Amino acid sequence: MARTTARFAEDAWTLGTPTAPGPIVVRELLHPLPGAYTGPEIVVSNNPETITGPGWLTQHARTTTTRGGSDHALSGTFPLYLYHQNSTGQNAYLHVLIANSGTAVARVGARGAIWTNKDKPLVQDPASRAGTGPCYATSHDWLSGDTRQWLAPGDLAPGAFVEAACVPMNGSIMDGLFEVTASSGVHTYTVVTLDGSTDTAIRYALDDAAGAPGNTKPQTPTTYGRMSGVYASSYWNAGTSLVDVPAPGAHLGLAVNVTGRQVASLDQTAPATAALADSSQRSWGNYGSWYDIGLKLRNRSTLPRTVRLTFGSNITGPVDVPGNTWNGALGLSVDDAPETIRTVYVRPTVPRDTLATLTVEPQTLRRVRLRFLVPGLISAGSQLLLESI
Repeated sequence: MARTTARFAEDAWTLGTPTAPGPIVVRELLHPLPGAYTGPEIVVSNNPETITGPGWLTQHARTTTTRGGSDHALSGTFPLYLYHQNSTGQNAYLHVLIANSGTAVARVGARGAIWTNKDKPLVQDPASRAGTGPCYATSHDWLSGDTRQWLAPGDLAPGAFVEAACVPMNGSIMDGLFEVTASSGVHTYTVVTLDGSTDTAIRYALDDAAGAPGNTKPQTPTTYGRMSGVYASSYWNAGTSLVDVPAPGAHLGLAVNVTGRQVASLDQTAPATAALADSSQRSWGNYGSWYDIGLKLRNRSTLPRTVRLTFGSNITGPVDVPGNTWNGALGLSVDDAPETIRTVYVRPTVPRDTLATLTVEPQTLRRVRLRFLVPGLISAGSQLLLESI
């Protein structure tokens, strides 16, 4: 994070207050977030989102006759993110399976966090909902380092399966992020069973016709669809930008998690590398991905200047709905101090959440670092707003 990726001079700021409701910056007037979408490939399981029966949800082991896809083995360390809702009408179980697709023994392991809304209820009262629900809990656990070793590293024979996790879907919502390690190429599967049996899960995984029923949503020219399969990137490294702070009465908006369909020049999505054919072919929501943003706030004047740093949503309106919120944990470090965890909660009726208000003394600078995991149950399109006040 030491490298400086961009400079925003004082003339990059816009005089006055933001003009969109909130107030926030109109999406089309946001500056591109410096950096690039990089990091390891990510497996995402979110299609069907609502499951009405047992079967396999996602895989990248073969081209299936029912949902397409392709053979795309993964190795090293890579994330696997899932978000699903149980509408089977009964208890169900979510299985994460790993299969050794090579000809030699592979060493595999998995750690992570996964929650249901029975474990972490999503409080419906907008006044007290911040910091609740399984999506928030998963993002907080990863940020705080409070993850569980679900599968201890061990040897997996060629052609063999191992179950990394079997979690009861004892609530209507399930959200989780795993980090899988594999010394050589493996395939992963997410599967739903009604009996919790590993053998049943493997049988479903190997049967093209055993896809779990539900509200599968493909990408179309006018819809995003939902993600299922492997996508090319999982980490937006923004480096550290040098930001010259102007006199009071100006603002600067940076795009966060914006898609090319919203504003082409601000796109922060990755292409699919092995997505199922009935699913999104780009990472429209970036669920389970990390953002790492550094800022050097510099005051070149002879008087102190104050900056208010705000996380904002580009979606505003008179009604709050769960899918149009951002309810996640954010790590904030100021002047290289130890990171503290903040709750970020924005919604259509209150589309901004202040992270910090910092005074920059004359001829000095202050360092800010922001780290966060994109939580589930959100809509793409956010912003980091700086205001000189």
